[in-house]
Amino acid sequence: MVFKEKYANAYDDLYQDKDYEKECDFIEAIFKKFDYKPTTILDLGCGTGGHALILSKRGYKVTGIDRSEYMLEIAKSKAHAADIAIEYVEGDITSINLNRKFDAVVSMFAVMSYQTTNAAIAAVCKLAKDCLVPGGLFMFDCWHGPAVLTDKPTPRIKEVNSGKGEKVIRFTEPQLDIISHIVKVTFKVWNVKNNELSEANETHPMRFLFPQEIKYFLEVAGFDNINFYPFLNLDRDLTVNDWNMMVVGKQKQT
Repeated sequence: MVFKEKYANAYDDLYQDKDYEKECDFIEAIFKKFDYKPTTILDLGCGTGGHALILSKRGYKVTGIDRSEYMLEIAKSKAHAADIAIEYVEGDITSINLNRKFDAVVSMFAVMSYQTTNAAIAAVCKLAKDCLVPGGLFMFDCWHGPAVLTDKPTPRIKEVNSGKGEKVIRFTEPQLDIISHIVKVTFKVWNVKNNELSEANETHPMRFLFPQEIKYFLEVAGFDNINFYPFLNLDRDLTVNDWNMMVVGKQKQT
């Protein structure tokens, strides 16, 4: 399991520089580009609720799903602190059955790249299709295969201060498998508080994806009008320099 308690508790500190507002602007720009006005949104792999909280503040009714109980605890506490009603559901997006319809389905921060098997990708695409109203939009970002192979991942160290008198240090070590299209990312996270040190270790297998295979999975699931964009940019084509790609598909209207 990924995002266990210690790593989940350090997650928002590690990504305090992530611009969730800008990413939600991008989601809304996609709605506008497709001339679509949703009111309900399903957030697959919602994590600590960064996108769900902002989208809810902007007037959408959001339901978030995540398999990490620890990430959901944080998401719920943030919604409670903001006095905003967001439905959060613990579950695996490859197997959960909601039996409900939404106007749009989003899956942000490379959640789709956590689906490392063809069966898992197909299952998530099917869930999105089954949960959408006719003509609804499904959008997700993921690791862009050509860019990963052009600019191969390297070890990194990140150090942040939490603002609560804590320092968080993360060492990231990637292992690239070009045959399986997977980068096995090992995280070592240290939290320093009051001269005491705690450590968390997790390994996250991440799949990098290619436009044609994604198009196939989405078409089989029941999507058309499938489009690919550089993440946070609707004005140019993808290149091998774009590590993150945004995918948008429209549920076929029958």
